[in-house]
Amino acid sequence: MAASCNTGEYLRDVEYVENIPNSKYMSLSRLKFTRGNKRFSWDLAFRHDSVACVLYHREKNSLLFVKQFRPAVYLTKIRRMQENQGIPLNRIDYSKYAVSLGETIELCAGLIDKPKLSAVEHMREEILEECGYSVNIDALRLIKKFIVGIGLSGSVQHLFYAEINDAQKVNDGGGTDSEKIEKVWMTLHEAHKYCEGIEVDSAPGLLYGLSWFFEHVHPMDAQG
Repeated sequence: MAASCNTGEYLRDVEYVENIPNSKYMSLSRLKFTRGNKRFSWDLAFRHDSVACVLYHREKNSLLFVKQFRPAVYLTKIRRMQENQGIPLNRIDYSKYAVSLGETIELCAGLIDKPKLSAVEHMREEILEECGYSVNIDALRLIKKFIVGIGLSGSVQHLFYAEINDAQKVNDGGGTDSEKIEKVWMTLHEAHKYCEGIEVDSAPGLLYGLSWFFEHVHPMDAQG
């Protein structure tokens, strides 16, 4: 096992429940249809659309990300280990594996789950909630909308860019009571190096956002 499995915080009282009847985050269903002369069946997992933002602090000349524990990432890494091959997920001893296995580096992001708020208003709330910066709506630039749930949900992510400064900081962020969010600063050199890595613990949206940033905002920094 990697060293990260042996140090840090660990989970307790883990229960794995299969075939949950309902969830407030997604709706499971099955679509059956005929195309041409063939009958098809496709399982779906509808979920909310989302927002994410590339945050650049001009005074620090750094980019701001968040680190979160993602149970799906944690579970997938553990079940792929040789020692757990063939073992049912509810029989694995999770106390051996540190929470850090499931931590990911992400853009500040969130679900579009408030009907009365627009995507950009959701983004403003997420930046304040997770990172502690109050950003004006007109300072949030939409750079791309793309599908992030091709096979199951068809959900869309709205990707924004914004610049922040010390005058906009109103609290330490950290997310809601049900979240444990850590802010992660990267210099432009560190962020570019991270983006160029072969294997990263991040979603494709972050990599696209960084590529966009280094092409349109700081192309010279991307070269060194």
